[in-house]
Amino acid sequence: MTSADQDAYDVWAKRDALAEVVAHAIMRWSIPVNVIVSMGTFNTQVLPAEASYLQQIVALSMWGVLIIASSFVRPVLQLKFELETFAVIGFLVFAIGSVLWTDLSLAAMMKSAALAVTTFGAFCLITRVDVDDISKWTGRGLFILVSASLYFSVFLPDIGVDQTWMHGGQWQGIFQSKQTLGFVSAYLLFFACYRKLTGHGWIPFLVTFSIAATCVIGSGSRGGGALGLAACAALFACMRSIKWMKLVAILPFALTLAASLLILYFYSTGYDALYVFGSAIDFTERTYIWQYALGHLNDAPFIGFGINGFWTVRTIYDYFEQNHGWVLDNYHSGYIAILIETGFLGFVFFAGGVFLVMVKTLDLISTRSIQRSHCALIVAFSALSFQMNFTETMFLRSTTFTSVLLVAFFLATSRPLLQQR
Repeated sequence: MTSADQDAYDVWAKRDALAEVVAHAIMRWSIPVNVIVSMGTFNTQVLPAEASYLQQIVALSMWGVLIIASSFVRPVLQLKFELETFAVIGFLVFAIGSVLWTDLSLAAMMKSAALAVTTFGAFCLITRVDVDDISKWTGRGLFILVSASLYFSVFLPDIGVDQTWMHGGQWQGIFQSKQTLGFVSAYLLFFACYRKLTGHGWIPFLVTFSIAATCVIGSGSRGGGALGLAACAALFACMRSIKWMKLVAILPFALTLAASLLILYFYSTGYDALYVFGSAIDFTERTYIWQYALGHLNDAPFIGFGINGFWTVRTIYDYFEQNHGWVLDNYHSGYIAILIETGFLGFVFFAGGVFLVMVKTLDLISTRSIQRSHCALIVAFSALSFQMNFTETMFLRSTTFTSVLLVAFFLATSRPLLQQR
């Protein structure tokens, strides 16, 4: 190679290195923007209802930017496609394709397309950005949301405080509902704990944790707060004990089995509440929605109503509203959402994928094939997400960042074991 050729090669190498640095920075900065616009619908006084679609547009745009930028970044994780990978991706492909047996409305087709984009985005994210960077930039986006909610709730109570008869005086911050603020704050608690446990300072942790805890209490979200603290405790235990890490790794599949039994209870009995020792438990009337949805399961038992294909049926929507005086257009259970929209076939596909990921994760732990802190984050975050889906619909949320992050973390388990290298 001549000196001229060497000089030209050096110039191109420098350009490639600069392009990678810029692309990597773009990927990192897209994460908090994505978190801010995708974690919940904004209050109509913050963003008018007719403009709420802008949140989804910006979120999908950020995934597009991340996907394009990832082509300039070398992988930090080489995935090995095995049975658990095909199961996870296969279920998502089935859910995406289920739009074909809906009424093919614009909303259903857009949700299907968005799910396809974010699924590929999850692959690009986990293979191009280090897990610690993902947690840091996700935490920053959550911190902005929760801090803004704290400000609105304290200094602009006409917007930040829910004054309706059901939630009078509870905080909702910049969001449309107090439940959203509670669960977003719970996620911030979790990521703040992870950052502290991986060696970051006390002052940032205490500030972040205090703001998140204040918003959890102000929103009256006992469930969100309890789940957030439980996830922090699970994270701490996983960082200290391999046995606890294995136990937490089993939780997603155990929770899926528990949800299956709960669904079987409501489907077989026809009850609209859970009766325990003579007391009716309806989880603030969520069980009414569960029973109503399950009451229509026999209309499409095997392949379901298709993605976004249940509440869009006008007769189904109107009948619930006429009987209850309200309708939320939401299953309030991720497990029931999967069953109703993808049917028994889709639910079995989903449960099988969760089981295979559990088995692979246990193998990774046993063979020390994954960094301990990363594994603790993945298993504790997965357990938190699966617990939240008992009363909230997070699965198959095409643009919600934490839902896509769960897919990314599942894909992160698709790596070779040490003895296979």
